[in-house]
Amino acid sequence: MEPAAGLGRMEIKMIRPRIEFDPRSQLLMVLLTSLAVFLADLSSLPWIIGFMAVYLVIQGIYKQTVLYLILVLLLYLLQGWISQVELEMIRFLGFITFLGLRFIPVFMATLSLGRVPSGKLMAALQKLRLPMGILIAITVSSRFIPVLKREYEAIQVSAKLRGISITSPRNWLRPLRTFEYTIVPLLMRSLKISDELAASATTKGIDFPGKKTSIYTIAFKGRDMAVLIAYAGWLIVVFRFGGAR
Repeated sequence: MEPAAGLGRMEIKMIRPRIEFDPRSQLLMVLLTSLAVFLADLSSLPWIIGFMAVYLVIQGIYKQTVLYLILVLLLYLLQGWISQVELEMIRFLGFITFLGLRFIPVFMATLSLGRVPSGKLMAALQKLRLPMGILIAITVSSRFIPVLKREYEAIQVSAKLRGISITSPRNWLRPLRTFEYTIVPLLMRSLKISDELAASATTKGIDFPGKKTSIYTIAFKGRDMAVLIAYAGWLIVVFRFGGAR
């Protein structure tokens, strides 16, 4: 009996605390972040990224948060090195790091929204009384990006076996060849994925004109209002004392 009880205590300790937000508040977080990174300068971006890291952690998203923070650190180090180099070809990489630092906060915000089941997301968006075309576009696109990411990872695994992976430094000297072996298969898979998602949505009756019901309980709770107010206040402070373009 004692080992079983000990195992039960271990299982309880392994349960990670997680807060779930309404999909509508998650969508607003994505929109606010997109607007914020457009207005912010490079000195303000770390504060936005820091808030998004806390936002993901309280939802139980730990591994991806750490990976994003490491990527941000590497991009800032690379940006600092590029700014000291006078070679024009190297300076062009600064534009890539600039875009990366801008897009990472948005990717972090969409990471939370991408984990919402499509049925729950659809039910939440229906409460906003948006046109059906917009609802379908948002729902399908939210499913498309995670699937496309998995396809990219599968392509890279196959490319590594053949020695043509984009992650291999020796292939950076052959950018056109690497681009062909990475992007072309990804584009072909994208076409098939879009057809599969459209067929899946049709099977679930997404184009049915009548009123739809859902097994999910959709409610805008205090935690949703709290995180939106906290984020809006945080952005005001960042832009007030930090900087904006």
